[in-house]
Amino acid sequence: MSLFDWLTDPPDARGLRVLDRRTLEWHFASYRTLAALTRRAAARLRDRGVGPGDVVIVVRSASHEFLADFFGALLLGATPSPVAPPVTFRSRDAYLAHLRRLIRLVDARAVATSEEDRAVIAAAVPPGCAVVTAIPEDIEPVAGPPVPPEYGLLQWSSGSTGAPRGVRIPFGALQANVTALYEWLRIDDSDGYASWLPLHHDMGLIGVFLLPVEGRSDLWLMRPEEFIRSPARWLRCFAEGATMTASPTFGLSQVLARTTPAQLDGLDLSRWKGVIVGAERIDATVVRRFCDLLAPHGVRRTVVIPAYGLAEATLAVTGAPVGAPLRTVDVDPSGLRPGHPVTYLPGDPAAASMVGCGTPLTGVRVRIVGPDGRPVGDDTLGEISVSGVSLAEARIGDETGVEPVGDTLMTGDAGFRHDGWLYVVGRLGDGVKRDGRWFFAEDAERVATRASPRPRQTVALVGDAHGRATVAVLVEGRLTGGVEELGRAVARHCAGLRVQVFAVPAGTIQRTTSGKPKRRAMWDRLLTGVLADALRWDSTVDVSGTAIVRG
Repeated sequence: MSLFDWLTDPPDARGLRVLDRRTLEWHFASYRTLAALTRRAAARLRDRGVGPGDVVIVVRSASHEFLADFFGALLLGATPSPVAPPVTFRSRDAYLAHLRRLIRLVDARAVATSEEDRAVIAAAVPPGCAVVTAIPEDIEPVAGPPVPPEYGLLQWSSGSTGAPRGVRIPFGALQANVTALYEWLRIDDSDGYASWLPLHHDMGLIGVFLLPVEGRSDLWLMRPEEFIRSPARWLRCFAEGATMTASPTFGLSQVLARTTPAQLDGLDLSRWKGVIVGAERIDATVVRRFCDLLAPHGVRRTVVIPAYGLAEATLAVTGAPVGAPLRTVDVDPSGLRPGHPVTYLPGDPAAASMVGCGTPLTGVRVRIVGPDGRPVGDDTLGEISVSGVSLAEARIGDETGVEPVGDTLMTGDAGFRHDGWLYVVGRLGDGVKRDGRWFFAEDAERVATRASPRPRQTVALVGDAHGRATVAVLVEGRLTGGVEELGRAVARHCAGLRVQVFAVPAGTIQRTTSGKPKRRAMWDRLLTGVLADALRWDSTVDVSGTAIVRG
């Protein structure tokens, strides 16, 4: 199969349904209609000077026009680069600075966007870069077979560890990863997809957009903000024909928090085949609660398919088999040291439960590397390295310029293999080492959310603050009680580290489009003293200046 097959033989019966955010109705366009729209979009880009080798930034929310602009660029031999729309930023000035940076980094030839967003975007576009919006109906469409460009995609890292970097994906790598996804998930003509994930993020773009388009499958698309308001609207897609989707753990938590029994009443979800879960360390408790909620409506407890991936590998690296039971292991978090064996504590309440993310996809190789750069064996913690056919060609950043990825990608993620499966522990950059032990933010956050009065508004940051290894717990909203219990729970888990608890205003916790906390950005704000007035508890000195005595 090829990413272009749907353009050369588009069916009439299947296509793309987009939720209208004003009427909340689904608007359907068949693949035949979309193919004609795409060829007109390509002609409009060509008339504005776009040609082979150019970069076209696509700033659109979920829409039929997004598909047309993305594939229209590919038809011309250009490289599409989806970017978040203005609605995802709280500040207009911050968005303009963000967009200017991205246009400059990739020397974009055009920006394709909606008429609605043009007024904002035009202020960021330099001379020589065209802004295109509406797709004319009377334009002569681009004809002939597509010629794949050298680079099929220029995507952006999530920004969880700093400013987003461009990730340049060869067309062959993009095609290889989509094909591997197709084989792994055992997709057939009966499958349909539903997604709320943003299309400027790798999971949403490749996993639940390009994959179904290649297979000419039915696809339901809604915007993230509509999912946040009503997860039940997304769930109903699986009673109407959708069978596959993807989500970070955050999405499952949103379903649990915002879905009522009345909204589920009468839903038959028995055809739901799988939800790929990744993008961050997977919370086994959330997975089980999600399955418990939906089991009475026909959802199998094997519906969740854990996976691991990242933008520099196009998307997917490993995945569990479709229909396999959830695999977890309980590990001693105090024994997590790169290059050292993992200690298992089956059934121990003090253990951290890790979810297995399966085995490598076709064409991908995964190794675990110790601190000395040498591979380590099973049941030993180390850094995850990836090689294979779907690796990016280069990263693009402000200071590094165009930085080749090479044959092997060091991911910066810590993990281990057990019985052949990959288990992801966390970001090496989101941790601190003390007395030979590594403390990961994900483990501190697991303890903090269980003790917090507002677990969904709680994150943990770990790092070196003014020469001292520190855990900072941020809780959005007022903390009228339970703050000391929260702080002491984290301090017991992170013995030897300073623990601070901050009550911060709503909007302080920053997340990527996939729901991952932007820990590095929040840590930088913490170090500059921006959050000093929000301190409510300190494991060494309380807020009144009285030393806390530990027993």
